[in-house]
Amino acid sequence: MPAISSLRSQRLLELRPNVEQQYVAFRLRIAWFVLPIKAIYRVIPLEKHVPKVTLSGDNVMIIDLGKILFGQTKVQDSDLQQLVVNGAEVVSKPSLIITCNQNNQQNNQLVGILSNSHPALQKISQADIVPLPATYSQRWKVDFVTSMTLPSKDRPSLFVINSDRLIANAINSTKNSH
Repeated sequence: MPAISSLRSQRLLELRPNVEQQYVAFRLRIAWFVLPIKAIYRVIPLEKHVPKVTLSGDNVMIIDLGKILFGQTKVQDSDLQQLVVNGAEVVSKPSLIITCNQNNQQNNQLVGILSNSHPALQKISQADIVPLPATYSQRWKVDFVTSMTLPSKDRPSLFVINSDRLIANAINSTKNSH
């Protein structure tokens, strides 16, 4: 039976249209993550300090998502599979990625994510995105990373962040801490 279902799923996969979407890829400590391009509000290269960012007079919350996901884990750049875009490695220079909620454009809420690399534009086929395996979801205990791409010779695994869930989690955690 597994051989038949494998053939069937492969045939169904071939029938699905190969729709590519643009994402912004960036590194958080030991792994690569992506956000849909429509979830990016602004990208700020970081030099010496993290700037204070405001929108309509309100401070934008900035989170160290790498620390939330990986704790104090340190990594050497040589230990990490590099992301190559258009023949060039993505530079390991810190950036602040300001993300917005995708579904509620009128009430635009923003959260800044500290990244360990410059962001890079990536086109990813929807057929390449798979649900996040249970081993990751159990380890990270977050609900804003729900899917990923499988690694290939050209690219490491990219973990897809749902900006709406990330922003909701960040806002709820600050409300609960006050």
